[in-house]
Order: sequence, then C-alpha cells, then structure tokens
Amino acid sequence: MRYGRRLSLPIDPWPQASLGERMSVGLVLTLLLAVPLCAASAVMVVSATIAAYIAWSYDLGASLRDAVERQIGRMAGGHGRAVRKV
Repeated sequence: MRYGRRLSLPIDPWPQASLGERMSVGLVLTLLLAVPLCAASAVMVVSATIAAYIAWSYDLGASLRDAVERQIGRMAGGHGRAVRKV
C-alpha cells in the first residue's frame, strides 16, 4: 500500500496539446531563431561588400595616381621615372 502523493516527472509539458499545436509552437520558435541568424548574415554580407569596395577604390585611386605621375614624368622629359615632390 502506498502512502502520500504519487511522484511523477513532467515528461510531457502539454499533455492536452494536439500535434498541430505542437508543430506550430516548434515552427514559431524555429523562426524566432532564424530571424536573428538571417539578420547577422545580411550584416556580414553588407560589411564584406563595403570592405571590398573600399579596397577596390583605393587600388583604383593608387593606379590612377601612378598613371598620372607617369604621364607628368613623360611630359617633363623624364626617362620613365616619376619624380615625386612632397
């Protein structure tokens, strides 16, 4: 004979919930985790794009400056060397 209250662990937190309700709760929780993940991914893509543009524009500016210095050197009668005055 048992005395006192029967001890039972709550294995199923929603014993009355149907399979559809459980699936909808799982879907909502999954989407709540997916939204920050997508936002972080978008921020990383935008940051990488901006960094690549900055590097590209710096390289383009440096190559244009070299081309202009070479042209000025040719016009000044230099022998293929650009003299840069600071």
